[in-house]
Amino acid sequence: MKHPAGYLKPLMIMLIAAGWLGLAGCGGSGASGSPGGFPSSSTAPMMVTVSDAPLSNILSAQVTISALSLSAGSGATPVSLLQQPRTIELSGLGAVQEPLELENVPLGNYSSVSLTVSAAQATYLNSSGLPVTTQATLSQPSVTVALSPALNITASNGVQLRLDFNLAQSFDLTNNVLTFTPAINSAAGSVQSENQSEKEVEVTGPVQAVSANSISVQSADSGQQFVFAISNSTQFAGTLTLAAIQTGAIVHVQGQVQSDGSLLATMISASLDGQAENSSQAGGNGIITAVTTDSSGAVTSFTLAPREDFGDAGNLPPAGQGMTVNLNSSTIYGLASDAPQAGISASAFTNAELFAGQSVQVIGIATAAGVITAQEVDLKAESVTGTLAAVPQGAAPDFNFTLQLTGSSYLTTYQKLAALNVSTNAQTEYGNNLSGSTFASTAAGTSLDVHGYLLMNAQGNFQFYASDISQTETPEPPENDN
Repeated sequence: MKHPAGYLKPLMIMLIAAGWLGLAGCGGSGASGSPGGFPSSSTAPMMVTVSDAPLSNILSAQVTISALSLSAGSGATPVSLLQQPRTIELSGLGAVQEPLELENVPLGNYSSVSLTVSAAQATYLNSSGLPVTTQATLSQPSVTVALSPALNITASNGVQLRLDFNLAQSFDLTNNVLTFTPAINSAAGSVQSENQSEKEVEVTGPVQAVSANSISVQSADSGQQFVFAISNSTQFAGTLTLAAIQTGAIVHVQGQVQSDGSLLATMISASLDGQAENSSQAGGNGIITAVTTDSSGAVTSFTLAPREDFGDAGNLPPAGQGMTVNLNSSTIYGLASDAPQAGISASAFTNAELFAGQSVQVIGIATAAGVITAQEVDLKAESVTGTLAAVPQGAAPDFNFTLQLTGSSYLTTYQKLAALNVSTNAQTEYGNNLSGSTFASTAAGTSLDVHGYLLMNAQGNFQFYASDISQTETPEPPENDN
């Protein structure tokens, strides 16, 4: 269901630990050890989620995490957080997080976290501007990072551990040889004290089950199944209703991790109005790499570098190859569920706004392996990195600023963009020492990771609508040579 690909971005792994509250049966039994003097029967559920941040010429990236563990110190038995290796695609997440696994973890104080990667691969643009997919050489597959302060897990306090895995510094492409060395930041704190954006998660994939109180979705990325509670506060995109969502439909669920480790759906959107996917359908989301137009200038087809794939294996493109998407007069165009919150009107995205370098999700009828006729094309969020060309203009919450792109950016390659105009609004969220009240004083030259939506108007001018902005961080040095 996934594709080898590569956007070089940071990965954030957030671990949620909380009291029992009926969740002990939700996770696996993989956690072991007895740190801090607690008996091994004293455990709390811990949710593992992933996130990322952008980098230049990478279109998508996958890493396989084969081991992830917490340690209470020298001599203590490490506590495993994974039941089995998990392969995740990093480039499509940006500032948001995707759940990876729920585990029961022994209570206690943990001083470090260790991570091992067994495989990594990326799709990047070569010097000719063509996508190339390659397996990375693992230069140093394991890393251990100290937790300061130590992570204290109790039966009553919900805590979260976030690992910001900086792929920009983890991947190196020299002389067409791709190498990978983990580079990680870490932070820990109480779930109750975190802001709303730090609790947000997203999952895209087929519905496994749906009821009046919950929806179960299998991640098209990790293949894991996650259950989101549905409440009176859960919103549905456009005209979608809960009753219209069928088992097998492709949905995008935004939610929040609760202090007990459970997931609550805040917004649900669905392709094809919630209809179930059938055996002849396929699709995916990723970056458009090329478009074909007719004599009038209308886009008739495009190629996609997939980050996540939907559909039976026989309908998906061969590993390392792009997906061909054909368009016709019946193709529907829409927005991701949170695009209107970024300031984009419902009618802003049409066939006329399709271009190389844009992030979209498609679903349609498969006519051959990796070739589909699109029934629906939706604008998706993407992440870009760069530096502030000058201090932001305007007043909170409506800022405008210019993001200076790197020369190797895929947007520079595809659209000859050296800089990108970015706007914010009241829904834009900030992180890593930035806030809406202080952003106006951010100095020129500051390195930023920006997540949002990219459009082009009739005059050929590009505008990026920011949903999340954070300051680029430098990974902490590892605890030891391992």
